[in-house]
Amino acid sequence: MRRMLIRLLFVTILCYSALTGAGDKVTTGPLSTYTPELIPEFKQLLKSADLETGKEYFMRKCSSCHDEYYSDTHGKGPNLWNVFGRKAGTAKDFDYSDAMRNSGHTWTWETLNYYLTNTKRAVPGRRMNFRGIKKDKDRAKLLIFLRSMNDNPPSLPK
Repeated sequence: MRRMLIRLLFVTILCYSALTGAGDKVTTGPLSTYTPELIPEFKQLLKSADLETGKEYFMRKCSSCHDEYYSDTHGKGPNLWNVFGRKAGTAKDFDYSDAMRNSGHTWTWETLNYYLTNTKRAVPGRRMNFRGIKKDKDRAKLLIFLRSMNDNPPSLPK
């Protein structure tokens, strides 16, 4: 009987940990509560990413909603000129979702990479109907292109 109670207690603790995430060393979540970092391998991909292939990727995957040039107007999505350093949900005259407006983050190498990996995880409730870019190499070349769409492009991460 005692052995069965110990097993039951053990199983209960395991189930609780699995359901609540207790004991997890790596946590992720929405950008409103999570601060992502870039791993060294991704930083290296950024250093070797090609601007022209990044532009080609943007034109194939992003240009139906976003413009690649400076403009005071928006398409289906907000204009991305000067996106680096901009607080999320603040481009003038664009109707953002409450989720994006209230996410509280600023667009950096880290937050853009995290968002573009899985938009739903990064900003639950956003309007952007885009699952994300799974391949690191594709995100790196896109970020290099987005970097070029700035009056003062940010330095590459160290």
